[in-house]
Amino acid sequence: MQLESDFPLLLASMPRDHLKLQFIVLLWGFTAVLGELISLSAANLVVWRCGLAALCLFFWLGKRLVVPPRRAFFFFTTGFVIGAHWITFFLSVKVAKVSICMIGIATLSLWTAILEPLIMRHRHFRRVDLIFGTLIVGGVAIIYHSELDYSHGLLIAIFSAFLAALFSIINAFHVKHAAHTVIVFYEMAGATLFAGVLVLFQKGHLPLPADPFDWLWLGILAVFCTVVSFSQYVKLLNRMSVFTINFVANLEPVYGIALAALILQDHKNLNGGFFLGTAVILGAILLYPLVRHKMIGKTAHLGPSR
Repeated sequence: MQLESDFPLLLASMPRDHLKLQFIVLLWGFTAVLGELISLSAANLVVWRCGLAALCLFFWLGKRLVVPPRRAFFFFTTGFVIGAHWITFFLSVKVAKVSICMIGIATLSLWTAILEPLIMRHRHFRRVDLIFGTLIVGGVAIIYHSELDYSHGLLIAIFSAFLAALFSIINAFHVKHAAHTVIVFYEMAGATLFAGVLVLFQKGHLPLPADPFDWLWLGILAVFCTVVSFSQYVKLLNRMSVFTINFVANLEPVYGIALAALILQDHKNLNGGFFLGTAVILGAILLYPLVRHKMIGKTAHLGPSR
């Protein structure tokens, strides 16, 4: 049985990749804070984020962007899913708070545990994944009932996590057929078109960022939180399983909530139910690798499961 998604072994055998992944997840956590700082609507924010990222990659890669039309089409249309994920992500931030959005995103590993075996034939349902995924849902339920004023934002974030799990699995197939930066260019172009059509349908034009600081935040968002972090994430799919990456990505709420508390003072109006639910979710994230390591070890001794 393949143990690539086992967290303790990941720490021992791939420290460089693991540290890189932690940095990527930190940037993802900072993304929510930037979404709160930028005054644009969710869809318009995605247009500028992905458009600027695609433009950077276009000038950087040049002729290396040439791929077979069929591949380009698949990469491009995956960008629609990514665009929908980021629109719902930023919409959750705008509707609720960064902290509420981050907790909804914490359901990412549950969605991955469900979707990965359905889409990838060599993956199998693991009871431990579903058990801990259910614990995370329990934590989300506690927060939902305690923060009803922000319930819509939480539900939007949960749907956003579903979309993130979906495109992560799709990218695991894409990464075998082109360089990671090439894949990201076409996906960012697709996300730009998807969000751009939505903005034009809603407003009839594409609004420019009005606040000068918006351009600074957009530059950081496009270059560091998109070109750098997203392309490196796609590259890591060559060496790590989708579940491994998405499990470590469960630390995104930790980073996001901490950064939001530090920069935006986002924690001040949250009640005890939020912190109780957050403790359940973070406890599940911390306990999961230990329990899964023991269960996989028992399965290995007993022989392959059927």
